[in-house]
Amino acid sequence: MLVGKIIGKTSPENYQFEVTGIIRKMDFVAARDPERHWILGRIDDIIQDKDLTLASVSVLGFADKNDAVKMPRMPFKPGSYVYKADDGLIKKVLGMKGSGMYIGLLDGSENLKVYMDPKLLISKHLAVLAKSGFGKSYLVGVILEEFIEKQLPAVIIDPHGEYSTLKRPNNKEEEKKYMPKFEIEPKGYNKEVDIYCLEKNLTENARRLKFRNKLTHQEILDMLPFKLSSTQLSIIYSIVSDSENEEYTLDEIKREVMKAKSQSKWNVIPVLDMLKSTGLFDYSGYMNPAELVKKGKISVINLKGVEPDIQQIVVYKLAKDLFEARKKGRIQPFMFVVEEAHNFCPERGFGEAVSSRILRTIASEGRKFGMGLSVITQRPARIDKSVLSQCTTQAFLRVTNPYDLKSIMDSVEGINKGLEGQIKSLPVGTACIVGVIEQPLLIDIRIKRSEHYGIPAMITDKMKDKEEDSSILYFYPKILEEEVKKYVSAATERFKLVYYPLHRLRCKFMTKNGEKIDSMHVDGLTGELVYLKGDKLIRTDGLSRLLNLDMKEKAVLLFLTSYGISNFQSISSKLKISEKELMDIMSRLKRLNLVEMELLEFKSNIDLNFEEILEHQISESTVSYRYSGEVIPSKIRRDFLDKILDLFNPNEFENKMCYYPYWIMFHSDGNVEIIDAITGQKDDYLKNKNILDNLPL
Repeated sequence: MLVGKIIGKTSPENYQFEVTGIIRKMDFVAARDPERHWILGRIDDIIQDKDLTLASVSVLGFADKNDAVKMPRMPFKPGSYVYKADDGLIKKVLGMKGSGMYIGLLDGSENLKVYMDPKLLISKHLAVLAKSGFGKSYLVGVILEEFIEKQLPAVIIDPHGEYSTLKRPNNKEEEKKYMPKFEIEPKGYNKEVDIYCLEKNLTENARRLKFRNKLTHQEILDMLPFKLSSTQLSIIYSIVSDSENEEYTLDEIKREVMKAKSQSKWNVIPVLDMLKSTGLFDYSGYMNPAELVKKGKISVINLKGVEPDIQQIVVYKLAKDLFEARKKGRIQPFMFVVEEAHNFCPERGFGEAVSSRILRTIASEGRKFGMGLSVITQRPARIDKSVLSQCTTQAFLRVTNPYDLKSIMDSVEGINKGLEGQIKSLPVGTACIVGVIEQPLLIDIRIKRSEHYGIPAMITDKMKDKEEDSSILYFYPKILEEEVKKYVSAATERFKLVYYPLHRLRCKFMTKNGEKIDSMHVDGLTGELVYLKGDKLIRTDGLSRLLNLDMKEKAVLLFLTSYGISNFQSISSKLKISEKELMDIMSRLKRLNLVEMELLEFKSNIDLNFEEILEHQISESTVSYRYSGEVIPSKIRRDFLDKILDLFNPNEFENKMCYYPYWIMFHSDGNVEIIDAITGQKDDYLKNKNILDNLPL
């Protein structure tokens, strides 16, 4: 298809053309050089200059008669036609393989399949980076399906219990209709996927995860969730130095500690008891690495509902045992996949995890021994840079946070400013993958053969036009009726699904860091702002009282909320309010219990951290249909929402009703539990704020 004509100065490496057809940034184009070779190029940039659209092209080369890729040696002639490149030319020049792990179609192509080399992933490591809700777990699910198809093993750390759905075929009608495009069919991997859980979250189809009860003293020290003092450490070291053993049970160490004369032993014993209480180190039936790593098997370590400290201990011990087994050749080469990797190997400055050191070791040495590391995170800025830099294959879905983008630019080779801009605007379901070949590729990720946890991000995007026509949207519950039965106890009489009202305000404004915010959510009953931090919905406290103040009162309260405790003179100077007028304002705010004074300094009594709110916006996908359940009507009026928008002064906005799902558990003793139907966490806010009065009981 003709897309334009070359104009202006050219070289063998670059040219510019006037766009006359439909073309996009990073699309592949073809033009003939003076020697009549078909030369493949890529769109670096497109600009609009009045009525003229210009595209800049970087030349990638041509394939000669022997399929060797060469660069042209003569500049392109102005006036030469530019065409959209055909799949054959792209495949030849880029050296794209026709086999391997099928992950999707080249963006803009109907037929050109993209394959990843599984050996490359195991030997070079992989990073999957994206904002929450933009399909990173979906992409990992696709990769795991391909591992199974290629009879390769993988072990995955699954903090949220997302990957057990690999066992079931994808029979959702809204997804099946897209399968012919990708030439796939529904398929479950029940026999190929093994689920392992801790005893506390053990399910019917899962096995209990246990480790050998014999530990070295260094392992015991490494697994402590907090550091012992030098005196406390000396107790353990003295036990080790006086013994001929290299390994110990926790009970053996504890018995010896009890004999110590130092009073510091009473601080050591509770720590040992904590390790024992995890139930991970059993006397029988412990997990052999060879059981976890088997040909064509995926071992899912389901840590849903497990405390973060215990999760880190599991990752440390599991990674260490598997790495040692792989170095000694006891297990075959495999991929070790770590979801929410920023929690298990955080960047220095964001804390230190028990599992950090072993993951750094695997990142730097694992490739030599055939243990591939795959890290998945929504916060690249918070993951250890040494780990991220060792991943020579990277898959980016949309990333917009400026700190995360800077982290990517600093840690990943081959990312230039042009590619950075592309990553910020990737549509849902499209990944930019670097490392499959020399050139970065935009790929439409294929539909999964197996079921996905929740509703797929790319399906939601394909339904977007239909969704946006609807004035009411629903968050699709990830915990459905079958799974909610896990929360049922003997005291539970019944449970039901309800939809809680939220107002989504789509805004267009910039934060101080230059990040564009697309939406905010307002609680439809309390009027507070709602955001998602970790696995919990958080509400502000005091916004509705703030909105009823006059302009100067708002300014004073917002100043204290943003800058913390301040004295009278500082507030007066910064806000340019006279001391007499400020005294009157403070008196009113104190009467309303919105501020309080401590030693001639004032502090705000409302909880309204705008920086945190904007950083942790809800990014879960919405649909235009309701799964089931009862809807709670909103009590918030339009004029109240207008007052909220006045605080931010956006250029434009759109207000839509969104309903968030909760499971309500009714117990025989009259108690009620409320479970977030997306994250599975208990929501005590709704109980503590007496919102139960508005729920359909």
